[in-house]
Amino acid sequence: MDLPYHLKTLPPDALDVIRYFGSINNATASVDDICDNVGLTERGFGKVIRRLVTKGYVVMDGNQIYRLTEQGKDAVEELTAYDKTAPARPQSNANRGEQTQRRMVLIVPRRFVAEERTQVFLGFTADSRASQTAELVTRLSVVHGEPTAPQEASFQLDSEAMHESFWVTPGRYTRTRIRVQVYQLGPNPDDISVSGGMYVDVAVTADADESDLQLVAYGADITVEHQE
Repeated sequence: MDLPYHLKTLPPDALDVIRYFGSINNATASVDDICDNVGLTERGFGKVIRRLVTKGYVVMDGNQIYRLTEQGKDAVEELTAYDKTAPARPQSNANRGEQTQRRMVLIVPRRFVAEERTQVFLGFTADSRASQTAELVTRLSVVHGEPTAPQEASFQLDSEAMHESFWVTPGRYTRTRIRVQVYQLGPNPDDISVSGGMYVDVAVTADADESDLQLVAYGADITVEHQE
């Protein structure tokens, strides 16, 4: 079975976005969910979503939410039928070497004070088994707080422990979410892969007397790929 012509005109990443919509139980998805599951950077997502919107496959269905159109649903069915008969797609990271796990740690106060600028820490634990350096970019964003734009930090991750600090200001809510996404850069400018991520919901109080600045550490494993 051949891929329909109108789908042949779409770039591979756009087809993967359509595949992702076909894999979930509803017709809407957030920008973060699409990027995390398809492996798109913010810039890559912008290019792909513009093409899909222009071609009529998806529409914006609210702030940072996209929905399949009827044409998009038809494309899901066509792509699913094609994938069942097409040869296995090559893996984009097939030229990469061994994958290992590395522990990422986010350190935050037990309780924020609303509208008070507070320092948090993000880093990686030591791992004596790491024999190569990996270039990582972390993106820390805040929900129900400031800054509204994600903060980025670069790590030349070797066997040593390392960390960076960030400043966040929680809003007047009961909780603020700190979200972290990690990307690994490869030898070529377009070699960017998703290594993992995590989020933590931190309690917020409006009463400074109820603050609890005792630090708490949360951890998650990320995937690091070593070049052959």
